[in-house]
Amino acid sequence: MTVQWKKTTCSYCGLGCGLMVGLDDGKVVDIKGMKGHPVNDGMVCTLPANYVPIFEAEGRLSDPMIRRDGKLTQVNWDEAINHVAGGLKGIIDRHGPNSIALYMGGTCLNEEYYIANKFMKAAIGTNNIECTTRLCTSSSAMGFISTIGADAPPACYDDVEEADLIFIAGNNMAVSVPAIFARVRAAKKKNGTKVIVVDPRKTETALIADIHLQIQPGTDVALNNALAHVLFEEGYVDEESVGKVASGLSDLKKLVKRYAPLRVSQITGCPEDQIREAARLIGRSKTMLVSWFQGYGHSTQSVFKNNTLHNLWLLTDNFCRPGAGPLSITGESNALGNRWVGGLSHLLPGMRMVINSQHRQELADYWGIPVEKMQSTPGRSIIEMIEGLHSGDVRALWIISANPAASLPDTKWVRDGLSKAELLIVQDIFHPTESTMMADVVFAGAHWIEKTGTFISSERRIELVDQIVESYGNVKPDYDIICRIANAMGFENDFQYASSEEVFEELKKITKGRLCDMSGVTYERLRNKVGLQLPCPTEDHPGTERLFTDRQFPRPDGRAALLPREYKKPCEIPDKEYPYILITGRLQWHFNTRTRTGRVSSLDSKARDNFVEINPVTASQLDIVDGDEVEVTSRRGSVSGAVRIIDSMLPNTIFMPMHFGNTLNVGDGRLANLLTNHVCDLHSKQPEYKYSVVKISKADQT
Repeated sequence: MTVQWKKTTCSYCGLGCGLMVGLDDGKVVDIKGMKGHPVNDGMVCTLPANYVPIFEAEGRLSDPMIRRDGKLTQVNWDEAINHVAGGLKGIIDRHGPNSIALYMGGTCLNEEYYIANKFMKAAIGTNNIECTTRLCTSSSAMGFISTIGADAPPACYDDVEEADLIFIAGNNMAVSVPAIFARVRAAKKKNGTKVIVVDPRKTETALIADIHLQIQPGTDVALNNALAHVLFEEGYVDEESVGKVASGLSDLKKLVKRYAPLRVSQITGCPEDQIREAARLIGRSKTMLVSWFQGYGHSTQSVFKNNTLHNLWLLTDNFCRPGAGPLSITGESNALGNRWVGGLSHLLPGMRMVINSQHRQELADYWGIPVEKMQSTPGRSIIEMIEGLHSGDVRALWIISANPAASLPDTKWVRDGLSKAELLIVQDIFHPTESTMMADVVFAGAHWIEKTGTFISSERRIELVDQIVESYGNVKPDYDIICRIANAMGFENDFQYASSEEVFEELKKITKGRLCDMSGVTYERLRNKVGLQLPCPTEDHPGTERLFTDRQFPRPDGRAALLPREYKKPCEIPDKEYPYILITGRLQWHFNTRTRTGRVSSLDSKARDNFVEINPVTASQLDIVDGDEVEVTSRRGSVSGAVRIIDSMLPNTIFMPMHFGNTLNVGDGRLANLLTNHVCDLHSKQPEYKYSVVKISKADQT
């Protein structure tokens, strides 16, 4: 066997690890980490290392399908395209452009987000386009916008090795982003880097912490305010220096006086001395790197969590220099690219906002349409799209590379909404999924290295994914499918592209002069390098490692904002009927709803079914032993799973993985999202997955 090796970028999480794909006679036979890559330097985690079987796994879509007489039937592309184009056009004619909605996955390519934006916001004339980024990092985006004036993560991964303190909040790095966790662990061993972990669970990441703040779920805002209280009280804040780079100092100081560690220990469950110890470690640090993940985002206070965490690095001069600053990591491979290309209902391409008249005019001029066609108010978030399906205001939903019938919270409510769609289109690489089983039309999309385009990682590094294998069956790239629909609907003059590179060249022109400037990026340049960190304004520019190193922020006065935020209790709290708090999360062996990983036997054998982690004290009170089947019930539904008794949980909390739905040999009664709440953070519209009150009982064994 003669193996040819081709480079690419991983399509799972948002780190952007470099991979080498081994090909023999055009087929993928091996995948390994890319030595010398600035992100992972040859390391490969469990998921891409087990990717090879996915290319020919059972259920791979090869052709489009249309539902006829209750059954999905294979058709040719012309028939499928004309059917959908006619259906969308008829719905728009009867109910207006806002009756159409589009929902995409966070692993789509920048070129696909751009075409989708142009199709919806310029051709159709609606802002109803969303992405799974809404579930992943919309709160991080709004946190950055409110604190520093732009959704522009300033730090980079190399700051891990430069930091003397790494503050990790709501992020089990060891499972979610192993390549960065390996670097944190190495820095701790080699450099003596201190680590603070904030997490309600005693996770694999928490085990390496110098201080583990095992807080009650949802109390991060109170904790962060208490840490700021100690920083002020014990003289760690140089108020004169801080005032030069950040506004709001006096208001923040006044608010955090009410968050004394003794009071906050009663809210969070963390001892007062431990809170003070953590604050002193922060105050003494010279280079603190702050990182957070979905434990922050999945909350009704998610933006406030971000703001109060930002307060800590602003108060201690820990930003915009090597080793110091905020490092927001995304859960999917192109979540940052999605935001920068405008793939949410309040955004426009090039880090622009739909509410900004100048931004709308710039895009209207670029696209050659009347500015009046571009709506001035944000479209629906994904939760609001489901609400629109329930009310009849949304009649058609087009889903691309996502599985909302399993991934969205309060699943029964979501599926009831999807079932009311006049036209439900699902575009994916596999069938069945929970969403394709409900679809009126299924499009067969190409995936990962069957197509060409770009990702942007969490450190603003743009990478090229080349097509290096032949497409499976008759599948087509996602951007091409959208263009075909647009052409069939009469927009053919604006959607004629010979390649994804042509799309990229159009996209990058509207980033010129902005923080996401891609002007100096070309496909050829990316093929010869391991990515470029944006902004990259010219073809001889090396890329930008860190942002705002001059301490000037894109806010009216050039300063960042210290934001006083009050702690508020979650929307539902434990009571006599529902005394426990459910936390959901991910496992090492699976990704999202298992659309890919559930079809890999080496991964599925590690975690075939859902389970419920319970504290020994709770198990004893309920007379439950390890391995018992229990039923977990919230106000929205019930699911069951086998008990795992583990002391990593607080006595009033339980944990269930998020991955298991009603396909791939797992019953529907194992899906944790049947329990979760679709209530959202007011500012980011990100749902609260990490806090649902539940009760537990032994499952009926009869």
